[in-house]
Formats: sequence, structure tokens, C-alpha cells
Amino acid sequence: MTKSRSKVASFYDESDHRFPRARVLVVGEDTSLAAAFLETDASGGQQRISLPTSTNLADDREIFEAIRMRRPDFVVNCMVESGVDRAESDPTECRQINHDLPVSLAIACREFDATLIQLSTDYIFDGQKDIAYFEDDAPNPLNLFGQTRLEAERDIENLLDQHIILRVSHLFAPSGNSFVTNLLDRARIESELPMIQDERGCPTSIYDIGRVISAVIDQLHAGAYGVFHVGCQGDASWMELGECIIAQARQFEDLAVEEIVGISGQSINGRAERPRRLVLSTRKLLYTFGIKSRPWRQELAETVERHYAREGAKYAAV
Repeated sequence: MTKSRSKVASFYDESDHRFPRARVLVVGEDTSLAAAFLETDASGGQQRISLPTSTNLADDREIFEAIRMRRPDFVVNCMVESGVDRAESDPTECRQINHDLPVSLAIACREFDATLIQLSTDYIFDGQKDIAYFEDDAPNPLNLFGQTRLEAERDIENLLDQHIILRVSHLFAPSGNSFVTNLLDRARIESELPMIQDERGCPTSIYDIGRVISAVIDQLHAGAYGVFHVGCQGDASWMELGECIIAQARQFEDLAVEEIVGISGQSINGRAERPRRLVLSTRKLLYTFGIKSRPWRQELAETVERHYAREGAKYAAV
């Protein structure tokens, strides 16, 4: 695909500035994670532009040319295949998004001296550890979703010194095809909701991820490259997460749901295997960048508020 140079998004010319701002190119413009990052306040030291959605992310040459023309200091990849079960049914797409795209970005970043910020997942671990996982713990993914992310991590590390890999867990967002939206859609029409109670992780808001990415860019220094765990304080099951969402949502509307029933994840037919308990230690992120984790309940309450702010009075309680 050929693009006119005049139509390519560009960064402001700061050649006369004593302290030029970091040029940040965001991949995955139409994702909720990209939107959250772009909405996050920065220190004033960042210029952010998005790679147009018209860019063919399956074409190595087009990715290379897109980065060559923009010459960013940082590339933030917000494109992730989030469907763990869908990954098993469509392994080709899963591998293209979770592995091939990050590798193509790493190659282009190496050529043009940019730092790649790539998201990974806690699902590279098997959940057999009784205490929190650290960055150097041995991985053992249980599903294709985790395996492709792990392969991407290893290839990025081999290809590009200037990389930041952020392993995240149980992301939730206020809109789109998100856990919050889908749960509330069901809670409006169903009196009983079955929810998984035997799988635990660290629930994390996409806005908290955006905050972390912005802070890492502002504070990155030589020697700080590598893998970091990101997550809110505390862990929860999907059932506990659902209970908190419902409790928060009742402040904004009447819901049909009367009871949440705990079930086992293994009782769902055709569901990919998942770890039972995954808690990530964020100590390295704190020690390296001074970034503190926030309580997941606080982040969840703010996310539900965002959901209703976007929906307006559509579901207002009578």
C-alpha cells in the first residue's frame, strides 16, 4: 500500500527546543487501551500520534516504512489478541497479532533507534506458585494465548535491546467488548449470573496501564530496559470482580440480577485451560521507576463510573 508523504501524520518540529519532547507512536489506534493511553496526562514531555488504522499490520514492509517516515523515540503497541478461547479456534490470527506484529515492530525499532513498549500477559505462567510471580520466574503457559505472548517476549529480547515488556493481568475497560460491559448487559436481563470463582488474578484497569506506560516513558533511562509486571494491588476471582461491578452499577441503574452463583472454570465446555491463581509482584516496577500500584477496587469503581458517563442517562435508575 502506497501512501502520500503529505498525508503521513508527523510530530511537531522541535529542533529549536532545548529539551525536545519524546515522540511516541501508538499502534492500535482503535483499541480501548490506545484510547486510555492517549487520554492519560503526561508530564508535557511527550508528543503522541497514532499509526493510522489503514496501515496493514500484517505487512512487514508497510510497518517498516511507517516507522521510517515518522521516526519515533517510542513505539507503544496496544494491539493484543485478548480472546483466550478465540486464540485456540483461530491460531493464525492469534499468532499474527500476539507474535508476528511485535517482532516486526522490534525489527523496525532496531533499525531506527526507537524503544518498543510491548504488552505481554500473566498467562505465560501456569499458576502453580503459591506466592507472587517475579519477572525471572520460569514460564510455563497452559494455552496458545500465553505461548504466543511468551514467544514474542523472547524474540523481542533477542532482536532489540531497547525494549520494555509489560506483563499485565485481567484487564478491564469501561466500554467496548469488555468484561464490565458484557457483565452489565447480562445483569440487565438475567436474574441469576454464573461466574467463575476458582481462578484468581490481579484485576487491572486499562487506564492504570496507560498511566504506567506514560510514567515509564517519562522516566526511562539507560539500563532500565527489560520485563516488568504491572497490576493493581490485591487479587480477586472473576466472581469477586463481578460482585463489585454489580454493586457499583446499582448506584446508577436498577438491574435484573438477583444472585451471582459461583462456578468452576473447568465446568465450561470448550474453554481453554487457564491458571488457577496468578499474582504478579510489581516490586521491580516500583524500585525502577517509582510507580506505585493502586487498589483494584478503586480502579474498578472509577471504570464503572466511566461506563455510565459514556452511556449517559441511557440506563439511569427510575
